[in-house]
Amino acid sequence: MKAFFIFVFVSISSGLVYSQTNDRSFNLVRDIEKFSELMTELDTIIVYSNLSICHGERYEKDIITKKNDSVFIQVSINDDFDGNVDYEKRIYEYDKSDSLNFETLYFKLQKHTIPDHQPSLRFEIIHNRKDTLNLFTYGLMDIIDVSRFIAKIKNQIYFDKGYYKPLIIPKEPVTLPDSAKNDSILFDDLERLFEDKK
Repeated sequence: MKAFFIFVFVSISSGLVYSQTNDRSFNLVRDIEKFSELMTELDTIIVYSNLSICHGERYEKDIITKKNDSVFIQVSINDDFDGNVDYEKRIYEYDKSDSLNFETLYFKLQKHTIPDHQPSLRFEIIHNRKDTLNLFTYGLMDIIDVSRFIAKIKNQIYFDKGYYKPLIIPKEPVTLPDSAKNDSILFDDLERLFEDKK
């Protein structure tokens, strides 16, 4: 009888181990909120982002890979102001206790909608060239908030680069040098300019 219970216990245990390792292959849509934990060294995630706002165009491409249980990200940026910028591959550290991460952002965007607003495709996430997840934002303020969130995450990774640094407003007003003051046009001058054309 004792041998029977040991046999049943070993059978159940080995079945659980098998199902945990073999049945749980990475699925982009299902596992987006835990991708850095669940992806393997055979997985590559490419994120194409359209972060264009109004007349300014900005596109980013993130390549996310895993090696020796560490997740890496490599970022390429293309925008109107800086042109093409490629940053080197760096470690991306996922912290479950901190909501400032890609997992939280992508998971929330997956379920995100705003009624009475047109969706704009902002992220196309591709896993191993077969699974694709499209994520949307809704309206101008929405993409501004998402862009700010992404900049904070990437500033943690590329802390020594200037691209993702927040703009700092000076505490005291910046005064123009006297030479620049002479070149500035006052509002009254502008009005006179248009009056002359009447």
